Amino acid sequence: MSERPNCHCPLCLVERKLRAELDDPYNHERHRTFFWSAPHLGVFPTAGDLLSHLQSLNGDSTSDLLLRELLETRILSPGGVADSVFILLFLPALHSTVRRVRKRYPALFREDIAQQALSALLACVASTRLRERHTYLAFAIARDLRRATFEWAEREARSPLVAPRSDDPLEMNSSESAGESFERAALLRHFFGRAVEKGTITPGELDLLIHFKLEGGAENGAFSNAERQWLKRLIGKLRRLARGNSGAHL
Repeated sequence: MSERPNCHCPLCLVERKLRAELDDPYNHERHRTFFWSAPHLGVFPTAGDLLSHLQSLNGDSTSDLLLRELLETRILSPGGVADSVFILLFLPALHSTVRRVRKRYPALFREDIAQQALSALLACVASTRLRERHTYLAFAIARDLRRATFEWAEREARSPLVAPRSDDPLEMNSSESAGESFERAALLRHFFGRAVEKGTITPGELDLLIHFKLEGGAENGAFSNAERQWLKRLIGKLRRLARGNSGAHL
């Protein structure tokens, strides 16, 4: 059962979806068949029972044998029930990582951080390096997902598209000096101009981005929620472009 029944953060939404899938009787036999070849996983009637047992071990070294078998069965079906168990098992570490990253890098969106933390977890459990490890698996997974997420956040924070802001993802930060604000605006205008030249965005999209980022459109309620979501996706695309061309002085 989720400890945050009324929370609508990205991780809690994922948790509710995955728990519903594990609790669905239709999936129980399929999950049991999937674990049947693993001698220690096969004793659990359902994937939910396996998850509950792993959670009761609280990352203790006695969980290593079960986690190793779970990693081995995952090779046969990436993205299946094994991934669901890993995500639900490491939700506390995911929530903690998102909170810590947001505190250190307040300019980043919570949704982006959560998505990156999930990606870091799945990349970790898919890695050859982890499969070669035999002890303290829970500790290694939690450590690696935190490290990978913070490394991503550090790269994002250096992007010219990440402006200092408060907890409101669209609120401008009034603590910037006039010089800092002018320098950031110049960098953004140059970057946007190059993006139009390369065909990454259209002139119309550029007008909206300038209004949003440089002329205070976010402050005066000029954008609907749908437009804000569209702008967030467009800015995400431009951030990826900025990372890919970080040495080219876009």
